[in-house]
Amino acid sequence: MKRMFVITLIAVLLAALCCGPAMAEGNTFTIALDSDIVALDPIYAYDFTTNPVVNQITEALLQFDVDNHLQPMLASSWEMADDVTYVYQIRSDVNFSDGTPMTMDDVLFSLNRNMDPEAGSYLSWMFDNVDSIEQTGDWELTVKLKEPSATWQYVLGTTAGHVVSKAYCEAHAEDFGSAEGGLLGTGPYVYESWSDGQEVVLQKNQNYWDKDKAVTLDTLVYKIIPDDTTRVMALTTGDVDFTPATPSDMLDTLTANDKLEVQDVATAGVTFLAFNTARAPFDDVNVRRAITAAIDLNAIQDNIVRQAGQVGTCLPNSSVLFAADEAGWQAYMAAATPVTFDLEKAKEYLAASAYPDGFDCNMIISENSLRYSIALYLQEALKAININVELVKVSADEHTAYQFGNIYDEEGFRDYDMIMAGWEADYPDMSGNIEPLLAGYNTGDGGSNAAVYVNDQVDDLIRQSSRAADAAERTRLLGQAMDIVNEDCPYVFLSYPNKQVTCNRAYTGFTMNSSWIWNMYFKDIVLAG
Repeated sequence: MKRMFVITLIAVLLAALCCGPAMAEGNTFTIALDSDIVALDPIYAYDFTTNPVVNQITEALLQFDVDNHLQPMLASSWEMADDVTYVYQIRSDVNFSDGTPMTMDDVLFSLNRNMDPEAGSYLSWMFDNVDSIEQTGDWELTVKLKEPSATWQYVLGTTAGHVVSKAYCEAHAEDFGSAEGGLLGTGPYVYESWSDGQEVVLQKNQNYWDKDKAVTLDTLVYKIIPDDTTRVMALTTGDVDFTPATPSDMLDTLTANDKLEVQDVATAGVTFLAFNTARAPFDDVNVRRAITAAIDLNAIQDNIVRQAGQVGTCLPNSSVLFAADEAGWQAYMAAATPVTFDLEKAKEYLAASAYPDGFDCNMIISENSLRYSIALYLQEALKAININVELVKVSADEHTAYQFGNIYDEEGFRDYDMIMAGWEADYPDMSGNIEPLLAGYNTGDGGSNAAVYVNDQVDDLIRQSSRAADAAERTRLLGQAMDIVNEDCPYVFLSYPNKQVTCNRAYTGFTMNSSWIWNMYFKDIVLAG
């Protein structure tokens, strides 16, 4: 008996030596983010670092699949009853991670938080057209719109449709979404800790309601690594298993590493330079036209962006969003006046402005290395027309606050002259970039209209396009809106980024697609082999 015990013990020790480290490593999946998260709260989950964390803890009524089609999640089905009425059947078998059942009160509470001005949801603009959200059956929810909308169908597949525990939120009224208060949702992972500027840790939800989903990773550790070189080194050494923030200027290093897989996808995004049209000198259209003409988009593409994206045009998105009316938008682009580099024209515009001798101004930029390279180019290019640009480099979370209008100067204006930022369509539709960036009703106390651009005619055309059922009619209306916008020059659309994520080949199960900001889930990842 003793001999058998010794043999068994030796076998166990050998197994531990052979398999123990791999199992431990496999159960903890480490993700590198390039900045800290904004909050542990879906109503503020509207950026490229917060979403990959929050998406694991809370879930939406709907979800986008890898082909950008809507699928059920916390809602089992839905239908458009008429052109302003959407009816959702909510699952009755869902529990929060603490084991308490999700109720209709939780769903109604969560959606209505987006419409509460006191809450300050970053996604509140998605609900501007909502007339009412009501329970119309035991597990039925009905949304009434003020007017028909071609894009409402997508809203509840974003973090605007995520459900939190009403009881938990109210019990943590003072610290909900903070490191201390945390977040309680229905997702496959549970919040454990958040060390400011260092890491976020999530643990597997042992009460996950979707029993068909075999979640294999026990722990998700998000490391905050702002420096691109440090983040890449962590990937190559195996200290980090995944990053949604692959530095585009270091792709050659990553793709050459046979232990790493880089997935690349054309996105519905845009990198732009926004002029603060609400304050001088950028309230002068000739100043904006001068800067636009002084920027060589092809030089930016050829020398800086290269394989990381496509050259910008007069539209706030690439052809990725042309799908609903490909022929119509291609015809629009063929007829549109291209954005061209013309230094002499730039000087003429500036001479016609209130600032013919030039001026000093600032530009807010993030720590993103590619954008910083573009900013250095812009700084040098604008010297040719006597515009001196101070580059103000801020952390990604500060940059988000600037971009969404949460930082003001003494006079109540957004506190920047220009900001280089990015946007990615919230849904697979042309208005997904046009509406949030250009609709004037987003320019109140915050919002996604970084140029603070207001044009009543543009607003009206956007609203008409939203009500139109015919794709060709929507193209015509949005094209008219963009004609006006391009005369007003509130933005320069610098490039259309591709998105790259990098994963250790020891893991499989993750598929990148253009809806990644909403559907970056780690519940499908497994240890290879």
